[in-house]
Amino acid sequence: MSRLLIAAAIAATVSLIAALLKRNSSSQLISVRRNALPTRVPASEVGLDVGPAIIAFTESSCDSCQEVVRLIRGPAGAGIPVADVEFGAEPALHRRFEIDTVPTTLVVDSEGSVIAGWVGRVDLGEFAAALAEIVQSDPD
Repeated sequence: MSRLLIAAAIAATVSLIAALLKRNSSSQLISVRRNALPTRVPASEVGLDVGPAIIAFTESSCDSCQEVVRLIRGPAGAGIPVADVEFGAEPALHRRFEIDTVPTTLVVDSEGSVIAGWVGRVDLGEFAAALAEIVQSDPD
């Protein structure tokens, strides 16, 4: 009988400690910003001439990043200047524009305002519409 009481006391103590730890940890949640896009990234700040551009924030070991770069540098990019901002080479730019997920792809106008953007896979229909918008609005 005493073993049963000891086991019950241990179980109750463990349950109480677990409940206290759970309550304390939930009040100290850390907020992490994920998958948000910047609203302004001037082409000149990522090594391009001033004007409309496609900017891809990537990381060298990311296969999806390489696919996105091939897509935007190829015919889908319609000759718009492209900046590939690789994390290993430019971590400060990733931090400056608060990029926390790669690939992050942006289409910016001549003022650097983000017209469209994607985290992960680029939607080709939206991409084409964004390129059409910046080509139509570009005075050159």
